[in-house]
Amino acid sequence: MLKLKGTWLLFLLIFISSCAVSQPTGDTDTKSKKAREAFNQALYYYNIRETAEALESIETALKKDPLYIDALMLKADILKTLRRYEESQGAYDAILVQDKNLPEVYLYMGEMQFAAGWYDKSVASLESFLATKPGESKQLLAEGILVNARFAKNAVANPVPFNPLNMGTNINSKNSEYFPGITADGEFFIYTRRIDGPIPQEDFYISRLQPDSTWGPSYPLGPPVNTEENEGSVSISTDGQFIFFAACNRAKTNVQPSGGGGLGYEGFDFYPGCDLYFSKLNGDKWSKPRHLGPVVNSREWESTPSLSFDGMVIYFASTRPGGLGGSDIWKSYWTGKGFGEPINLGPTVNTTGNEQTPFIHPDNQTLYFSSNARPGMGGFDFYYSRLNDSGNWDEAVNLGYPINTLGDEKGLLVNRSGNVAYFSSDDRVEGLGGVDIYQFELYPGARPQVLSYVKAIVVDDETGLPLTASAELLDLASGASVITTTTNALTGSFLIVLKANSNYALNVNKEGYLFHSENFALTQSGETNPFLIEVRLKKLKVNEKVVLKNVFYDVDSYALKPESKVELDKLVQYLNTQKTVKIEIGGHTDNTGNPSANQILSENRAKSVLAYLIEMGIDPKRLSYKGYGATSPVDTNETEEGRKNNRRTEYRIIAL
Repeated sequence: MLKLKGTWLLFLLIFISSCAVSQPTGDTDTKSKKAREAFNQALYYYNIRETAEALESIETALKKDPLYIDALMLKADILKTLRRYEESQGAYDAILVQDKNLPEVYLYMGEMQFAAGWYDKSVASLESFLATKPGESKQLLAEGILVNARFAKNAVANPVPFNPLNMGTNINSKNSEYFPGITADGEFFIYTRRIDGPIPQEDFYISRLQPDSTWGPSYPLGPPVNTEENEGSVSISTDGQFIFFAACNRAKTNVQPSGGGGLGYEGFDFYPGCDLYFSKLNGDKWSKPRHLGPVVNSREWESTPSLSFDGMVIYFASTRPGGLGGSDIWKSYWTGKGFGEPINLGPTVNTTGNEQTPFIHPDNQTLYFSSNARPGMGGFDFYYSRLNDSGNWDEAVNLGYPINTLGDEKGLLVNRSGNVAYFSSDDRVEGLGGVDIYQFELYPGARPQVLSYVKAIVVDDETGLPLTASAELLDLASGASVITTTTNALTGSFLIVLKANSNYALNVNKEGYLFHSENFALTQSGETNPFLIEVRLKKLKVNEKVVLKNVFYDVDSYALKPESKVELDKLVQYLNTQKTVKIEIGGHTDNTGNPSANQILSENRAKSVLAYLIEMGIDPKRLSYKGYGATSPVDTNETEEGRKNNRRTEYRIIAL
């Protein structure tokens, strides 16, 4: 029997458990002793889910008394359970031929018609039942199904664009593939594969995007992440350096928090069932998975984690106490020492039913998830909710038909650009076997906020070798730190997501080197092109100099613009950690205009920076300034881009 939504499912289960089968009130019994005996035998089989035997016994009862309404009702229920909906409808019709004034027949027939996808008929049957003014519990049950039937009827009449494409043999196989994850740059695709056998096995597989934009052959992620137990539902950090996932029935060890108060537990007396774990990419090797510990994980079921783009919040599904229904979606904030006490997302997302498979998009504002307790097509449907300006989640929106169907939809993933979504299904003729992963173009109304990203490689300026360094992205308007990250130990690379319509400062630091800055101005709402850069860090030595790319002035002015404070405060921090370093602030212009005026302007701009540093507590004896006018260009003055590069403020090491 297809699952109903929320509270209505609960009422139906209570009703069935109390009377085993849908039965109308009134004279529905039989005078045939043999018919009643066969009916009771069928009822017994039905209650223990032996549906074939139950159907055989009920046919025996109806041979003894073809007009036996209770037997016809049980037959309709059995056929509904077997999804033989046409035959189930025939049994209901046979009842109504005898007596059209049996209200409950319309209720259970309407439920069957909804399960069959006959939404017009379901609406009519349920409205007929409600017109009889039934008791409260059955009224609630009927109203719940009717909400879904009306929604589904309208959704089918107003379909959303949907053209799913199988991801092909490099991703899918004769086995089942599901719960996909993807890096923000779209370069790596990780998912769960279930390998059937005497003992089914779930492991992670990974595929890399090829130059021709196809996915390369998948291969196992391998140990220590993959084990003999089951791993699934992966979430990849936006930079691809961490994965969070669910694993079940891991071996038990004694409590042993990770060294240094860091994230995770090296060992833990694990609760039975499924818990959340993470692994870090060290160079090209994944670390031994660590348990997220007893704050995030409970003695109940935790699964399908999803990490926010900045790594500060983890979303997941759990059946832990304190929720609104069966499984709810929760979030936990990073505290600096681990993830804190989980917080329920509340009634605009969660219901009295089940919410599962959350996916927080890198925009940090759009949450996709599955629910079986909101108006929908039946079973689990995909929904999305957006974080509003007050910091609350808006009421969830159904993604619509035919994305959602009569079956269960779970595990939706949306790429960084927001235009492509991925999901799993076992109900399509183009499938390769079991459950396959598909992709489709997500229609505009359900897309997240437009994003870009910066992908950088940090190297030593002299040797060109990759460096392990820290990087921090700051919002120039507010001065707030957006995200901090560390480069990959092997490649020196990092990736950070950028939101459109914002200006950012990026600072890269490493002990023994000058700090480096970049500026990213995303002023166009449709801008998604990534920034691919190489950061060449210069060693800390006399005469090395670095451009302060986030120090700004108005045209022909030397007054510092407010957003310059973000960069200059980082310079203050740097000088406070390098107590003996002395620097010169250099001002530069392009060659347009009067050379004398340019010289004065460059001096005044350098002096403005020096004044700010002194105001912030830097010893004046460590500082000097000089205006260079247009005498030291770093680019051509023949183009606007070149002239922009020549108009700059630098700092130069003059003593250590």
